Amino acid sequence: MSDEKKTPRKPLNKRRLASILLLVMIVALAIGLARFVRHRLDYAVTNAVFVASDSLTEVAFDRVSGQIAELLVSEGDHVAAGQPLAQLDNSRYRLERDKAAASLQKAKETLEALKLTRKRLAEELPLATAAAHRDVVRLQRETEAARAGRTAIESRLKQARRDLQRFRNLFEQKVVPRQRLEQLEVEVDSLQAQLEAQSQKISALEAARDAARVQKRLAASREDQLLELDRKIAAADSEVARLAALLAKAEKDLASTRLVSPVSGRIAKRFVGPGASVSPGRPVYAVVDPGNLYIIALLEENKLEGIGPGSEAVIRIDAFSDRTWRGEVEQVLPASAATFALAPRDISAGEFTKVAQRIPVRIRITDGDTSLLRVGLGGEVDIRRQD
Repeated sequence: MSDEKKTPRKPLNKRRLASILLLVMIVALAIGLARFVRHRLDYAVTNAVFVASDSLTEVAFDRVSGQIAELLVSEGDHVAAGQPLAQLDNSRYRLERDKAAASLQKAKETLEALKLTRKRLAEELPLATAAAHRDVVRLQRETEAARAGRTAIESRLKQARRDLQRFRNLFEQKVVPRQRLEQLEVEVDSLQAQLEAQSQKISALEAARDAARVQKRLAASREDQLLELDRKIAAADSEVARLAALLAKAEKDLASTRLVSPVSGRIAKRFVGPGASVSPGRPVYAVVDPGNLYIIALLEENKLEGIGPGSEAVIRIDAFSDRTWRGEVEQVLPASAATFALAPRDISAGEFTKVAQRIPVRIRITDGDTSLLRVGLGGEVDIRRQD
């Protein structure tokens, strides 16, 4: 009798259990929906996200062209600033450097020889000029003295000739003895010889004086030689400066045949292979600095409310689904992504379809292992709205 009374209660318990489960599911769904709605109210969520970097640097030979002789690093390698990355065949640039160095050395030797010549001439010029001037003055005085002496001899000779003529007349009158007459004749002959000797001396002195004057003019002409040497030295100095600049350029070109990394980072891409010909500016490698990565989130314009610098963000990257990164909004960029599209919208014909525009938001990564990230990886970001 008791068993018959208990049997009808089983369906009731099942219905009650089902109702409870349904109620629990409804409550859980309501809680989940509330949390979802609350999350969407508190956060701006987008999956238009990618990893970016301002330090993605394309490295190229900036001055020289040639054939790649050696590539020293591979894609993915860590490099330090200043580390060699590649080497061009530098035989042509080495030859130009050696030629410029030899030309510069020769020009320096020429300049030094000109300076030594000028120094010697400058030291000799005052001495030679002074000596020539002294010789001219001395010979001029001696010439004048010799002329005065000749004038005195001429006067004595005239007087002696007059005396001789007078004594001849007296001798014919037998007033004076022959001995006295002969003495006067000897005196006249002696004075005549002295006069001739003095004239020869004067001629010799005049010749020496003229020669001294020539030497003085030659000494003076050395000043013109100094001026000419100064012009040659200036020209040689300019040539040395020109060749020094040429050598500096050749050395810089030679050094530029070795490509070095301008920044520390990792090799993101290699653009050329060994033996390739490259020209200035053609990229050889791309280097990215892992410490300078950031996130660009393209946020619809209707989600921008409450988003600004300082807004916290949770970042998830598709390639690492089990990891999260945290960040902070640095800047909401002032133009939509469509502004810089390759084919921007043209509404001049009056056709227009309203589409929510995406505004780039730059997010600085504040927490997480950035060494795992790669430029271009996509993901999702939740940005907390500010009050």
